[in-house]
Amino acid sequence: MKKSLLALAVAFAATNASAVTVYDKDNTSFAVGGRVQSVVYNGAYDKAGDHDAGLVNSARLNLSGNTKINDYVSVFAFSEWNMADGNKEDKAATGDKINTRDQYVGADFGSFGKVLAGKAFDALYAVQAATDVFEDTACIDNATAADRRTGMFRYVYDNNGFFASASYNTASDEALVAGDKLDVEQGYAASAGYTFDNVVFGPLAFKGGYSYVEGQDDKFNNFKDFENTAFSVTWGSLDSGLYLAALYNAHNTTYVPQFKECTKGYELVAGYAFDFGLTVLTGYEVSDTKYKDINSGWVSPSTLVRRVPVLVNYQVAPSFNIWTEAEFDANSDSYEDRGTKFSAGARYTF
Repeated sequence: MKKSLLALAVAFAATNASAVTVYDKDNTSFAVGGRVQSVVYNGAYDKAGDHDAGLVNSARLNLSGNTKINDYVSVFAFSEWNMADGNKEDKAATGDKINTRDQYVGADFGSFGKVLAGKAFDALYAVQAATDVFEDTACIDNATAADRRTGMFRYVYDNNGFFASASYNTASDEALVAGDKLDVEQGYAASAGYTFDNVVFGPLAFKGGYSYVEGQDDKFNNFKDFENTAFSVTWGSLDSGLYLAALYNAHNTTYVPQFKECTKGYELVAGYAFDFGLTVLTGYEVSDTKYKDINSGWVSPSTLVRRVPVLVNYQVAPSFNIWTEAEFDANSDSYEDRGTKFSAGARYTF
């Protein structure tokens, strides 16, 4: 997955709560955080070449600041970078030596919500995050889970169980759309949901949303538009005890003059976090992809991908964890998805 999450809560801690506050005075604070990790991958990942196993190390650094303006408003900034090991062939992070992961400024209006502007997810990711809980595997249908884009304006409201978010994306070249770098003219997204507290063993949340991205209208760009709809439900917490989640995702990408790629599918996740630091997660994921000729109406046969991910993570200390992860084929049509992926890693977070 692009996919940096051991678990949603663990990932949040890695970039926020574990950061070290280096300045806190006169209603202004500044923090530094990040991580360093090494991961061994088997040959199915092609990290070290075709069918070669390899050890990949990478780092991540973030800076954050917050200033309280008055009793009702504070302003903030956040920037985070992925850094590979300096090898030109290294594909850690996203394939570049150093690249910006998130970068934005914003304002927090307390119970009235937050606004931010910069490079970030659109509003739909809040729905998709339900099953974005593995390390490098899974999310076969959730292809947009890594789509952080520049030029993003986003509003988030999360209060008294109610959640709502809206975003607008300005024009940008080579922006990530379903994992591909495409030239974007504009985009918008919206999501909403509600969380019921303490239902049997934990909170029960329902969310849904829609995202649309329009391609630039020029002779060098054949990308027309992208539509994505998602619905999710989560029950429990990744911090402790039982966690269950399900996601339905459907997205269409249209290319001029006549080609459309249509993918729909679902992802299921079940896991348990023990009090002594061990977390076990597994799931089942199915995606169905078809290709359409817009002019003739021809539709290709379905290509089905079925995968079973498994993750075992042990939080040795608040700043150090180790994990092993595997993903097994469950009778996929696609030849490239029939292999078994395996990895094991260690991470220090500061």
